[in-house]
Amino acid sequence: MMDKILESKILAYAIVIGLLALMMLPIYWTLVTAFKPDAETYVFPPVYLPSNPTVEPFKLLFEDYSFDRYLRNSLIVTIVTTLVVTVTGMFAAYGISQYPFKGGTTVLYVLLFTRVIPPLSLLLPFYIVVSKLRLVDNLLSMIIANIYLTYPFAVLIMKSFFDSFPSDLIDAGIIDGCSRSGVLFRIVLPVSATGIASSAIITYLWTWNEFIYAFVFTSTPSSQPVTVGCFDAIGDIFVNWNQMCAGATLAALPGIIFVLIAQRYLVQGLTAGALKF
Repeated sequence: MMDKILESKILAYAIVIGLLALMMLPIYWTLVTAFKPDAETYVFPPVYLPSNPTVEPFKLLFEDYSFDRYLRNSLIVTIVTTLVVTVTGMFAAYGISQYPFKGGTTVLYVLLFTRVIPPLSLLLPFYIVVSKLRLVDNLLSMIIANIYLTYPFAVLIMKSFFDSFPSDLIDAGIIDGCSRSGVLFRIVLPVSATGIASSAIITYLWTWNEFIYAFVFTSTPSSQPVTVGCFDAIGDIFVNWNQMCAGATLAALPGIIFVLIAQRYLVQGLTAGALKF
């Protein structure tokens, strides 16, 4: 009996380790290629571990592609989108959660419906609107698109946290003389900071990694984000693999740092999104 249990555990661990290795392989290959010189990048059989690692691909990334401009654009779009979605979504989620009104459930279903529609199917209508507004190749077009893509999910996450907030604390604050806004800012928000932070982190990661809308809406480096900047390493004749992997490594760093620092908030936010409403 014990042998069967041990065998099943070994099999389970083997499957998990195998799947983990498959998922980590692209990450490993990207990181290794980012530090390869050209002589080891374009050879066959491939070099699995560079014998002469170099940071030259990172230097060329900023010299040939002005990668700092791509990073700046991504930071602007991501920070503005995160602030707008978090602040306005917080008020919307709190109002829907704590002040029920006729049609409130319909509002939630409409928000959910906007996420049911595949984002790619909205790309052409979005581009037509952006073109009519003369916002093509403009950071504002990406901000608007990312707000639309992330707002429903952020509202649902924060609403789940507000739903679990004890109503007795709100009533006690009102009895003690707090206004409705005072209750929100002095009582509710400090207690619900975890939910708001998790929503902001998810919005940040989602916006930072967005590619297809940015690729269609922008055409010059002055407005392109870092995801499109990595794609620009693909030339008409050949691909600068080591520079592209160096760009991908730099582009992934903010997300990795965010997840490592705020892993607890991220998990709580994803769990809250599964609660009923």
